[in-house]
Amino acid sequence: MTLDPRQLWYVPDRRLRSQAASAEAARLVKWILTGLNRDNEPGEESLFVALHTCAYRAARRDGPTRIPEAERFKWGDRWQILREYIVGKILGLAYATVRRFGSHGLDTDDLLSDALYALMRAVDRFNPWRGFRFSTYACNAIVRSLMHRVRLESKYRQLIPVRYEAAPDRPDSLSDAQAEVYVERLKRVLDRNLGHLSSLESHVLAQRFQADSKTQPSLQKVGDLVGLSKERVRQIQKGALRKLRMALNEDPVLQ
Repeated sequence: MTLDPRQLWYVPDRRLRSQAASAEAARLVKWILTGLNRDNEPGEESLFVALHTCAYRAARRDGPTRIPEAERFKWGDRWQILREYIVGKILGLAYATVRRFGSHGLDTDDLLSDALYALMRAVDRFNPWRGFRFSTYACNAIVRSLMHRVRLESKYRQLIPVRYEAAPDRPDSLSDAQAEVYVERLKRVLDRNLGHLSSLESHVLAQRFQADSKTQPSLQKVGDLVGLSKERVRQIQKGALRKLRMALNEDPVLQ
């Protein structure tokens, strides 16, 4: 998916407008790409200031002359390079926070997925001029995300007291009336794609859970059909089911 530079967020700080800030951001991107002089690694604040500078240059449209679209996309590419570098440097923070948080009876992969998403959001939204360390800011963001996941899972288990991945949301333990409502709302989520499934996720679920089939195709068989490994199919299925679960958690009819 092509990055839209107009959607990049940055701190509205006048210091981003200087040519010196732009030159430093370009220099850091070049330093990352070339891999030269790794002993002289930039500090945390420098990296985040450069990230916001790139976002500002990519998103801005003002000025005495119209900024060429190619230039804005170039700054968007630089923003992405810096972001990937920062995330790669502090990736272990998400793993460490999940270990300290504990599983709370949830799937560790699900918690880790939420933690990584929260970490990337923290990178995008961190203000380097407020005087906080990024690790403190990111840990708080990750813990809030994990606590939100626990609350959602608790609500879901109260509604559907069965193991989630035993079936693609078959509410066997519900009363007939509850099951009918639940199935109807699940069909609505699928028909309108309220879970925002990708075409690949929809295809994998369609292959795995076929309404007219008495047996469930194995992960390996589905993998052979879509040209992916068994493990990759399992990951895609888990992610798709998680999206459906979140969509159902937000359905007011099921509250």
